Amino acid sequence: MLASNTSTLVLLAKIGCLEDFIEISPIIEIPKQVKKEALFNRDSYYARLIQKLIDSRKIKVVPIKTITITGIMSQFRLDEGEAATYALFDNKRHKAILTDDGELIKLCKLEKIPFVCAMAVVIRLFEKKRLSKEMALSKLENLHEIGRYSKGLYEHFKSEVK
Repeated sequence: MLASNTSTLVLLAKIGCLEDFIEISPIIEIPKQVKKEALFNRDSYYARLIQKLIDSRKIKVVPIKTITITGIMSQFRLDEGEAATYALFDNKRHKAILTDDGELIKLCKLEKIPFVCAMAVVIRLFEKKRLSKEMALSKLENLHEIGRYSKGLYEHFKSEVK
C-alpha cells in the first residue's frame, strides 16, 4: 500500500499517468484532507478522475484525527494534507509516501520514510513498458513545466530514460 498527498495525485492526473500507475501499484490510501484538497476544483479533469478512482475504490480514503494533524503541523512546516499523509503513513502497512511536496520530502528523509515523486512514477511506467521512451520523456518535460522541479532533478530523471 502507498500513502499519498495531493500533489503527486494531481500531477500524475494532469499528465495522464495516474490510471496507468494505479494499475501497476499497490493500493493507494489518502487522508480525507487530501481528498478535500484534490477535489477542490470539482469540474477539473484531475478532480473528476481522482473522484472516479475513489468511487471505484482504487484510491481509499482514510480518516485522520484533526488533533493528530494539528500536532504534526505545530512541529513541522507542513500544510494540512501533507501532515495528514504523514500521520497516515505506517511502515507496517505502507511501502512509501507519494509526494512532490518539498517539506514532506525533507521530513521523509529525516525520518527515513521511503517516498516517491511523480517523476519517479514516470520512470516506473517506462520500466514496466507502459510508456515508450518518447512518451516518458514528454511526460517528464510536462512535469518539469507544471511542477516545481529543479533543472538538476529533471535532468536526472531524463537520464534514467535514455
